[in-house]
Amino acid sequence: MGFFGLVFLVSLFFPHTYKIEKSTVVNRSIQQTYDYLNHIENWSDWSPWNTNVDSSMVFFYSKNKSGIGAAQYFRGGLIGNGSFRIIQSVPNEKITYRLSINEGAMAINQTFEFKMLGNHTQLTWVDEGDVGMNPLYRFMLPSKISATEQGFEEGLMVIKKAAERAGF
Repeated sequence: MGFFGLVFLVSLFFPHTYKIEKSTVVNRSIQQTYDYLNHIENWSDWSPWNTNVDSSMVFFYSKNKSGIGAAQYFRGGLIGNGSFRIIQSVPNEKITYRLSINEGAMAINQTFEFKMLGNHTQLTWVDEGDVGMNPLYRFMLPSKISATEQGFEEGLMVIKKAAERAGF
């Protein structure tokens, strides 16, 4: 058995599915928090895919600015071309979006879930999926989970601040 066969065999013991969930409490009503995140033009306030990462980033928006089909397109020298598109929007419950980079070379779906906590909102960011049988993806999954968890924690802090200072 060669090296690649051994790698494949070992990879069978690694998980192939994952679910990452991180939450924060936003000091806004559930309706205000949902409305803020459901409006795609607000995403440039908090998205990690912005001019802080790539100063050459340029943004374009779909005609529809909120709800299903609303999209933010971006282009940058470092990041490349991509988009965020809301694919499911259930008022005050959840927003699912698709992030696609370089014409789908990387594409993921993630969800924001909203839960009322008195006059505040528990906002949960969820990413789940299956990397299949590819041994390289299975080996890389623990580092992907760790990086995503850190990104979600940082991102939720930024979303919380942006949503709380946004005028409604």
